[in-house]
Amino acid sequence: MVLLIVLGAWVVLGAAVAAVVGRSVRRADQEELGSDRHWDITAIEDIRHRSA
Repeated sequence: MVLLIVLGAWVVLGAAVAAVVGRSVRRADQEELGSDRHWDITAIEDIRHRSA
């Protein structure tokens, strides 16, 4: 039972760290690079590529 509690706490801690790092990277991208674009991957995939 204690192992499950420790494992759950570890997962929550990992998720919190990932969220903080993700927000920091996004903020750094916006502030340092001036990027405010939200990339839409589906729009890129919809473009038909020329055949060689």
